Amino acid sequence: MQIPQSQGELIRTVRGKRSQVDFSRELGCDRSCLSRYESESLGAPTSVINFCLKAISQEMPQPGAMGSPIDVALRHANEVVATLERLKSSTLEVGK
Repeated sequence: MQIPQSQGELIRTVRGKRSQVDFSRELGCDRSCLSRYESESLGAPTSVINFCLKAISQEMPQPGAMGSPIDVALRHANEVVATLERLKSSTLEVGK
């Protein structure tokens, strides 16, 4: 798998062969917003980026030897996504 280099590549990679309509429903956004995220005419919210990063990290082979740069980067990406999800959950609970 080629590692996406931009927001648009990341989203299109995770969307795969699914239609924009189906994928936008999964993300909880309008199809028109998804189209603008993919074309990079609109910055995607962190929830969309986190969803895509998590999906990419789950598709990548699990690191065997944790020493290669790509393995280290994937481990860090997984940790960042998990931390952001915990922060979002705790922020939502505080706001109730």
